[in-house]
Amino acid sequence: MDQMKDRFRNLRRCAEDAPEGTYETAKQVHELIGDTCDRVIREIMELGLKADKLDVAFALETALYQYVLDSNKEATLFASAEGFGAAMDGPNRDRILATTKQNRDVLQQIRSM
Repeated sequence: MDQMKDRFRNLRRCAEDAPEGTYETAKQVHELIGDTCDRVIREIMELGLKADKLDVAFALETALYQYVLDSNKEATLFASAEGFGAAMDGPNRDRILATTKQNRDVLQQIRSM
């Protein structure tokens, strides 16, 4: 489970740090998982029950991400997004961000031809 937690953290970093117009599906998946967990917590609390263990909520997010991965084994976007997220803490962060923006811009130019 620790490896899965690391993978989800990397997805989160990608969603937070990737330039606009890049990794859009990964950003959407991350947002959906977060919104789903927020709703579960909110609805539990509306029932008058406690829902205050953030580490358990993170485990729920991680389990949902595992579900998405297991359901989409052929999707390469998650490995790419996780790699990008992992690189955001490394020494090549600025270069990777610049290259990602440049690649995005080139693809946008190609699409507009």
